[in-house]
Amino acid sequence: MDRMLILLILFALIGSIVKMAGSIFYSSKALYVDALTCLANFVALTATIYYFHLSKIPADEDHHYGHYRLGFGGTLASLLSYSFVAGLAVSTVLLETKPYSVGILAPLFAGIGFSFYLGAIIVSRRISRHFIPYAVFTVSELIESFIVIITSLAGALYTYLIDYSGAVILVTYLFYELYKVTKDLIIEISDIAPSKSFVEEVKSFIEENGVKVLNIKIRLLYDKFYHGDIVIGLDHSLSLEEVHKIVERIRQQLLNKYSVDTTITPVPLKGPETKNTKKL
Repeated sequence: MDRMLILLILFALIGSIVKMAGSIFYSSKALYVDALTCLANFVALTATIYYFHLSKIPADEDHHYGHYRLGFGGTLASLLSYSFVAGLAVSTVLLETKPYSVGILAPLFAGIGFSFYLGAIIVSRRISRHFIPYAVFTVSELIESFIVIITSLAGALYTYLIDYSGAVILVTYLFYELYKVTKDLIIEISDIAPSKSFVEEVKSFIEENGVKVLNIKIRLLYDKFYHGDIVIGLDHSLSLEEVHKIVERIRQQLLNKYSVDTTITPVPLKGPETKNTKKL
């Protein structure tokens, strides 16, 4: 894991340096916007790694359910850094319309940066769910590189207006990505439930233990890890020790098989209600 993080940082850092150098030496506004997003990308990566490690801290007296959701801090940092860059690009690039000359080597630097960010995406998707927002924004780096290669080359060979139009396209796409990631984040932190089929599968699995599920609530904490509140009915004649064994067995099974950390409340059943339950 640590090696993959180091490799990810190196890819992002080198890609940022290459694109920034190209934008400085060859005066491409499209490449400059691309370079700005590279800086935001590196800030986002640093924050994502930091919050990823925080999310792995075990539960304590301040976080009874663990620190999983701190991992979303990386997403928030990504949104902030890219939002800042989007505003900066509008004010310093798009509102400045004076003629300029584009260096013929600008597309070469964009292409080199493309290769490093492709490596960053491949590595980040293999680390954790919390790196997916970073990977989404980094995919935009590939798209940006491709656009810059075309528009900066045409800008160098024909007119700077083509290069300028490339900068406009990049900023527009950046605002679209900001909207999309914000929308996904809101959904993920809203205690969204898993699919109905997943809930039904969990319910059926629990009832295989000879209990009746009276109520079940499951919410997503983070990547394929859930928290549940479940009420089960058991034969009223079971002893307290037997009830405890059943509850603990079910809780551990759900954690191991479905990654559902549950709070299970047992309720005694009498008469006909006990027909689908059995003793331990």
